[in-house]
Amino acid sequence: MRKGKSNILYIVLFGILMVFLFSFMIQEHFKLFKTKELMGYFLEPDQPKFRWEWYKSGYFQQKLEKYITNKYGFREPIIRFYHQYCWDFYGKEYVSYIYSGKERWLYYDHNIKDYYGTEMYNWYPDAEAARKGYEQEVRLMNKVRGILDEYGVTLMTFIAPSKSIVYPEYLPRREHDTNSLNARNYFIKRFAETGMPCFDMNDYFLRMKDTCSFYLFPPTGDHWNFSCVYATDSLLRFMERQRDIRLTKIEYGNEWHNTCRIGDDQNRDLEGELNLLRPIKFNPKFDYKESDYWLTSDSTTVKPSALFIGNSFLLRTMAYVPPKEVFSDFQFWYYNRVIYQDVDKIIDSVNTLNRLDYLLDADYIVWFSSSSQMYRATEGFAEDAIIQLCIGDERFRQRQDQLIDSLFHDQNTHNAIAWNYPDSLYLIKLEGYTNNLIRKNPEAYFPEIAGEGIPTVRNPKLLEEDYWKKRDIRRQIKSDPEWMNSVSGFMVTEGISLQQAIDQETENVLFGRPLMRDTKIGAKEYREILIQQTEQKIRNYKEWFDVAKADAERLGITVDESVRNHATYTVDQQIREGIIKLPETDTIQELNP
Repeated sequence: MRKGKSNILYIVLFGILMVFLFSFMIQEHFKLFKTKELMGYFLEPDQPKFRWEWYKSGYFQQKLEKYITNKYGFREPIIRFYHQYCWDFYGKEYVSYIYSGKERWLYYDHNIKDYYGTEMYNWYPDAEAARKGYEQEVRLMNKVRGILDEYGVTLMTFIAPSKSIVYPEYLPRREHDTNSLNARNYFIKRFAETGMPCFDMNDYFLRMKDTCSFYLFPPTGDHWNFSCVYATDSLLRFMERQRDIRLTKIEYGNEWHNTCRIGDDQNRDLEGELNLLRPIKFNPKFDYKESDYWLTSDSTTVKPSALFIGNSFLLRTMAYVPPKEVFSDFQFWYYNRVIYQDVDKIIDSVNTLNRLDYLLDADYIVWFSSSSQMYRATEGFAEDAIIQLCIGDERFRQRQDQLIDSLFHDQNTHNAIAWNYPDSLYLIKLEGYTNNLIRKNPEAYFPEIAGEGIPTVRNPKLLEEDYWKKRDIRRQIKSDPEWMNSVSGFMVTEGISLQQAIDQETENVLFGRPLMRDTKIGAKEYREILIQQTEQKIRNYKEWFDVAKADAERLGITVDESVRNHATYTVDQQIREGIIKLPETDTIQELNP
């Protein structure tokens, strides 16, 4: 009798196990249940193709195992459950670059290392090498500033606050390294000595944190929140003093509320990357607060053009204080790589631009950094700017050809850059290698810009009279929103870059040709342009594109159709909310019946 009951129990357990297995398989292939996507960056492995030689060596099995472990059903909730278990029972963060401190405050590892003095070793072997690297950047920045000043362009720096500097009392405990050289401290000291305009927001936040009615950083977020409005106000006042002009002002209300206008998820960006099952609870003293505020201007207010080179702190700022409300023309070169014109509008890669034009079209150029990221200096901006301003294309190519000739037969160079490439591709690799060498340290390859003083040599383009005529026209185009809308429309319909469209319109003005500005674009055409631009933006955002691909699989449509649906919804929602103004009075229903 006991044996029979035992057999029944085994059968029941086996049946339950099979139900679980089948449910996992069904979820894996058909995605019947919608699960919350995991946060963070994941490199999804491709499904391996079967090859007999791979199978014999075990390589196929390894690839297949990686693929399966990233595709099994209910993967997301299982991972979240395990992360929650580690967090609740062991206080462990199952992410290698995020650590919790006192009262469950979260910090990125590089910010912790910056505070304790060990972040320098991720970039330099010792303090002397760091000093040389920092000093090169200070020297280049001051050369660029001196040249730009001749052409009426103001170069300045702004250091966003770091959570680890403003709230060190919640950091996990580590030992201080007293032998390292802190990048922020070094740059601030040297900029003061050389006269470079520099505003450090860390000191301001440290002074106000004990008197402010809310915490300037969220416990489980890395970026500033409403506090960025105060920082923007300070930045604008600092910019005013550099050119003796009046910029848009910010005024504040007296009432406070707990609503975060950019969404609570943005306030918990570090927590999101932990991928827990439920939100982290805090002491009520950390409750979030915002007040009402508004931008004001009058007849004396100026809207200058501005180019910012910086990090994600500026994206948060742009969400609170729209750049178009402050600047006539605004661009943000995110880590000196991709171009933002607005908080959710990526235009293109910086490498597609005629960067010389953008340097000289701006009234202000702002290097916008933060403490832990100053070890990376200007992300190559200062090096490229000195080349753009002083070295012409012909001179650059001449020097690069000389370098290629000297390295072409060098076996060590060949082994270093092309050991696993066929010889037919070696020259291509060598061109990229030498280009990077020159741009990393241009003073070493162009003696005419070396030394401590401001170089007197200039890019030959700057000696041409027509260049300055075109510069004035470009500034007019960029400062006129309606004109830029027309140019952006032609950019999409003609399949050209924004730079090419602006250059073409500049030529139209210069030679008296019909202007893009005078060609009216209807609401339907304008909406279609915006949708196409958003489609491209979705493809550039890995996380957004992954969601579109998942929706395509779930709905049984192509990825292109899913991207189109996401883009259409986004644009139409912005039209409904008044973020986008149509050139005509058509409603969404009339445009999209």
